[in-house]
Order: sequence, then structure tokens, then C-alpha cells
Amino acid sequence: MEKIIISIGRQFGSGGRMIGKRLAERFNIGYYDKEILSLASKESGIRKEFFKRADEKETNSVIGCYNLEYPIGSIFTPIFRSSNSLSGNSLFKIQSDTIRCLAKESCVIIGRCANYVLRDDKALFSVFISAGLDWRIKRVGENKDYDTDEENIREAILKADKMRASYYNFYTNSTWGEAKTYDLCLSTETFGIENAVELIANAVETRLSQNK
Repeated sequence: MEKIIISIGRQFGSGGRMIGKRLAERFNIGYYDKEILSLASKESGIRKEFFKRADEKETNSVIGCYNLEYPIGSIFTPIFRSSNSLSGNSLFKIQSDTIRCLAKESCVIIGRCANYVLRDDKALFSVFISAGLDWRIKRVGENKDYDTDEENIREAILKADKMRASYYNFYTNSTWGEAKTYDLCLSTETFGIENAVELIANAVETRLSQNK
């Protein structure tokens, strides 16, 4: 099968992660979300906590002192030997390099500006998933992993969306969620999760057939 890279940007609570997992199963390809943080940590020798602290949060400030997990043998170690601090830009660069390595093979990548990082890869198909706020509050409220208080959920959704937008806009000089930035934008409130998976899969297959 020809290489497929599906990047998924998503509003919090819109079901982007679930859609990504089902697409990965459908095409029998890799799926990467927070796994990217662990891989970036392993490759760079920088503790995972620093990637988690900066994950999809816009900052060019110094993250703080760090300790190397693997002080010898990491290709990234020399970059930071002259300092015991680390900037958001440095972490973004390392994470982006990890994403490019993963994209050597077919996969689904959730968030983390993947559509920008992989913009020159002809195999990329970029998607943005959205839904109305009330619909997302209801969906998150039905998930036992989240706080079920509606006001807390509303606040968490708005905060997460703001951080994701700031992160994306800062590192890409583009606008998070703007239609022209993606190959396909759709609402799970309108189509539902299952139909969204089908629509994206059909669009990807159409792209593949056009490339033959």
C-alpha cells in the first residue's frame, strides 16, 4: 500500500483521538499521540516531563533546568551541553524531528502541528475535527475519566482550545482550525464519530486513487 500520513488537529472533546485510533485500525497503520513525547524523550535523552510540560502549549521561554535520561550517545545532547536550561523552541524542534521520523512509514498523528511539520510530505492528508461547545461538554461529561461538573468541563474545554490555538499559531504562523490550513475540516456534532471516520477514510482513499 502507498504511504499514508493522516494528521488530525482537533478541538478538545470533539472526538479527534477516537477518530484517529479508528482510522489507524482501518488502514492498519501506526497511531501516535502522547507516544510522541516518550519517543522524543528517548531519542533526545531529555526527560519526558519537559515535553509533557510544553505539550501543545505555546512558549518560547526557558522551560527550566533539566536532567538527561541518556547523557551519553544521544544525537541531541551536544545542543544543550553549554546550558542547563531548555526553551520551548528547542523542545518543538526535537519533537518535530521525531514526527518526521515516524512519518517515514504510514501512520496517524494527533495534534502537535503535524500538518505543518509534514507540509512537504506528499503522503500527508490533514484533517481538523470540531464540534459545538455544548455538544462537547455533553460528550466529555459522559466520559468517566473527566470531571463531571458542567462548569468545570466548560472551563477545561475553553482552556485546552486556547492553549492548542496559541501553540499552533505561534509555531506555524498560521491559524489553528482555519479551513485553508487543512485538506478536510468536519464537525462530529454534525456527522457523528462513525460517519466522520468513514468520510475521512473515503477522502484518503480518493487521494490515493488520484495519485496512481
